[in-house]
Amino acid sequence: MKLTKLTLSLLAFSAVSSNAAIIWGLGDPTTPGRAVTEPAELYGAAFTVDFRQETAVNPLPGDPNSPSVDRQADDDYYFAGVYNNQVDDGAAYVTAGLVVSSELAVERAITSGDNNLRYHFNLGAATQGTDLATLTFQMLNVDDDGTGTGVFNIDAFFNGVPIGSFVHTAATDSTPFTTTPIAISAVNGTGGASDDNYIELRTNNGGGTARWSNMDYIQLDVSPVPEPSSSGLLLITLAGLGFIRRRK
Repeated sequence: MKLTKLTLSLLAFSAVSSNAAIIWGLGDPTTPGRAVTEPAELYGAAFTVDFRQETAVNPLPGDPNSPSVDRQADDDYYFAGVYNNQVDDGAAYVTAGLVVSSELAVERAITSGDNNLRYHFNLGAATQGTDLATLTFQMLNVDDDGTGTGVFNIDAFFNGVPIGSFVHTAATDSTPFTTTPIAISAVNGTGGASDDNYIELRTNNGGGTARWSNMDYIQLDVSPVPEPSSSGLLLITLAGLGFIRRRK
């Protein structure tokens, strides 16, 4: 029994050491609903962002200087950073370069006619290729003109790499969607580089009559993988305790 309790304590310590840390977030996951102005965060720096009525579909790289005005926020939201390198392996585009300030406004919804949302960011210098990234987002409402058949199929991508697929209906209103963790190296990410990393949500109606659905919040987290030396130390400790118990 003593060995079991100690084993569980050591495992709990190992789990705590690999807690996720936020890379960025837009919107408030702790408050139901969403106001026009919502909290935003990039590597712990808090500010606010306005959710504005969407404009239309636009190609990469988009405009990194969207004003806080309805119908003038495009598909591409930029956090402050340097975007010199395309890393998505897709069709070539001219990256945005230096973005001095995070944008004031972000598109507030997905619609049947404007079905892309992209979020651009750099990875911090402490980010490792083995770190695991997880995307979480939540939608509000599905407007389907009262038919009850509103549905959006939502595919999530990290630098063009698929990381999850979801189906959003009235039943998933205010329910978080979360992707399976994926290694930063698997999406061509490099910590501290001036790379144009971006998360993209692509949607379609999935045969339903949905016209729009509001974005409640979206955030990206990373969890460091425990170092082999720490794991090895844990195994050695447990093996030693097992040997002592057998001696007794």
